[in-house]
Amino acid sequence: KPPGYPYLYPTEDAALAGCRAVPLARRVLFAFLAREGCRIGEAAALTFADLDLELGTLTLGENKTDDPRAWALDPGVCRGLAAWQRLRSAEAGDRVFIDEHGLSLDGASLAPVLREDLKLAKVTRKELHVAGKNRQPLRVHDLRGTFITIALANGKTEAWVQDRTGHTSSQMINRYRRAARQATELDLGVLRPMDEVIPEFAAVFP
Repeated sequence: KPPGYPYLYPTEDAALAGCRAVPLARRVLFAFLAREGCRIGEAAALTFADLDLELGTLTLGENKTDDPRAWALDPGVCRGLAAWQRLRSAEAGDRVFIDEHGLSLDGASLAPVLREDLKLAKVTRKELHVAGKNRQPLRVHDLRGTFITIALANGKTEAWVQDRTGHTSSQMINRYRRAARQATELDLGVLRPMDEVIPEFAAVFP
């Protein structure tokens, strides 16, 4: 059996995205992953040329499964990425996601960074930070799991999820159904729009 993996509650996601003590570049990345379900490697390779922020689409031509896919972005993500591009004065060929120094991302080193950022945001739920016998602490990959869990909990279909994550089997999606049922029972709701939870974006498109 695979170990259990935690996911972020919407309130925890909002606390992280709104914490100015965490570098803005990381908050933009983490908020995107939780709302669109990409793999970290896919997100790290994205350029603004892969986005149509007027129409609101993302086109992913190269990925782990060599299965090109495109989908409609969440409206809040679209507005947030448009604000992010304007703040950076970024051009079409620039990477969408960078580290706090403006350099390319190193996805392998981000798991402990994510957990430390959550602590800065006063998100201290034990399941996110402490490993158990059958559970691992939160990883960056679990933001993808957060996307799937919250989507299923709020009535999105398996096909809708797969269009965004690139999963090719129901077996992979089924791993998240128990957590999704819990999220439904707890009435956790949905993740708030990306352009609203990141306070720096408010001044870009007031």
